[in-house]
Amino acid sequence: MSEATKGVDQDRALMAAVARAHYIDDRPRVDISGSLGISRFKVARLLARAKEEGIVTIEIHDWGLPDVELSQRLQEKLGLDHCLVVRSHGDDDDVRRQIGAVAARALSETLHEDEVLGVTWGRTLTATASQFEHLPRLSIVQLTGVVAGDLASSPIEVVRQTSRRSGGDVYPIFSPLIVDDRETATSLRRHPDIRSAMDLFPAVTTALLSVGAWNPPVSQVRDVLPIDDLANALSKGCVADIAGILIQSDGTPVDADFQDRCVNISYEQLQKVPRVVAVAGGAAKADAIRTVSRVGLITELFTDHELAQAVLAEDS
Repeated sequence: MSEATKGVDQDRALMAAVARAHYIDDRPRVDISGSLGISRFKVARLLARAKEEGIVTIEIHDWGLPDVELSQRLQEKLGLDHCLVVRSHGDDDDVRRQIGAVAARALSETLHEDEVLGVTWGRTLTATASQFEHLPRLSIVQLTGVVAGDLASSPIEVVRQTSRRSGGDVYPIFSPLIVDDRETATSLRRHPDIRSAMDLFPAVTTALLSVGAWNPPVSQVRDVLPIDDLANALSKGCVADIAGILIQSDGTPVDADFQDRCVNISYEQLQKVPRVVAVAGGAAKADAIRTVSRVGLITELFTDHELAQAVLAEDS
């Protein structure tokens, strides 16, 4: 081994010794400098080099933990009453569970007895409902009909999971969200069971819902729309969907005729709900979240750091 190589190895060995003493043994720098016969300034330089050269690596295990600073920045940027951003890691299902866990805890602590809780559907919403540990006794009303696809993330499942923890009255809607014509939708709304649910829409005090994105597409509604409706929505610049309402870039509904064929809470009714809590994650939903926030369709947001950073980056 050459003298130069010996020198490099000795330097790295000294860096490792200093790092071990400081980070593992928790010894102060002045103590390390005395025991090794070097200045405390050299100790500081060796610690810095140890990180730069990979001798020391630092991991922060913050899976699912709130990011207070990012939450505050996002809340101010979107103009919402409350935001909670979690540091998310893992695959899509892991992220949904992490967002759902904090949303479930927060709602369990802030919902009150005798409220009327309206719910929609979505994978992150299902992850939220499945993690409720307790809820006060409240009425639960389904805000939309059902879309085709994964029954595990349907509004029926969200209602079922939520009602298990509450014990209050439940008002499901056993109907498709979208039908072929206005007359069929009108007939469905007249059905006594559906009517009893829809009559509660003006009384909803808290709505819990997801937000679908259209560019890039991350939306269960978009995935199941008839081809003519999809083409119409795209031609009119749909950017988001919320509670079965298709939203264009200015925050208004895409097409009144389409909404007349849907069984769901109306745009105007949703705007009047005092507390509307959205749960959503992923950078792809940034534009959708910005749009629905701007027109007051949501008042609170539970999300992950990727979506929060995307919203803030787009603005800058």
